[in-house]
Amino acid sequence: MSAGRQGASLRRALVTGASSGIGEATARALSRAGYRVVLLARREAELERVRASLAEPDTHLCVPCDLRDAASVAAALSQVRAHFGALDLVVQNAAHGYLARVEEYEPALLRSLVATNVTAVLDVARESLPLLRAGERPVMVLVSSIVARRGIPGQVAYAASKAALSSIGEGLRIEWAGDGIAVCLLDIGLTRTAFFANQPNPGRLRGPDISAADSPERVAGEILALDRHPEPERWLSWKWRALSLLGLLSPRLSDRYLVRRMGGGWSTPGR
Repeated sequence: MSAGRQGASLRRALVTGASSGIGEATARALSRAGYRVVLLARREAELERVRASLAEPDTHLCVPCDLRDAASVAAALSQVRAHFGALDLVVQNAAHGYLARVEEYEPALLRSLVATNVTAVLDVARESLPLLRAGERPVMVLVSSIVARRGIPGQVAYAASKAALSSIGEGLRIEWAGDGIAVCLLDIGLTRTAFFANQPNPGRLRGPDISAADSPERVAGEILALDRHPEPERWLSWKWRALSLLGLLSPRLSDRYLVRRMGGGWSTPGR
């Protein structure tokens, strides 16, 4: 085992949404660094596929869980407690998208998005808190989005859920400070995963061009860096950070810039 792996070999990490995309890349990055990883998602077969690809696969744990069900989350964390005893890192990555105008929303899909992207985050936070309190240098990373600070048309529900996630992170950062738990927000941009292709798109709205997007491995590297050196919030796109600040200073100018950048037939507000 390398020196780097020896330094991290006692760290125990939980990753939600670990069956694909950013979650899968994060599990791989953590395992290569010597972490023991709990992989959490609904699809057991995919979790086992990911675990088999990790360094030292027998040291990791697959826990199938429907994050939309509070009882399933509680049972999953109870299993983690029995297996690892504590957690040093929790990565809240699981999320659903919804590319649609508000008038096209289906209530069931909307509630599923909120349950996964917001309610489940609070459920996992509540159930993992005792394990983090028992951990070493405990850290929680919340994988948020650049749209958390600047809402966009066609992704209103998703952006709102990420805004809620940012608020959760800001509140927990202070609420958990007395326990020595660092809470970090990671505001990611476009990433080359199946996330956009898999989201509902009833009106066939034009999705983003991800040809020049970040790789999931880059995001995973940022998560690992935040565990080693926690920060309150880290942005992966300075342009979107500037746009969010512009939205505070001049909402109309921010709207005009966003409409030009996105294309897709959206109109600039006139009043």
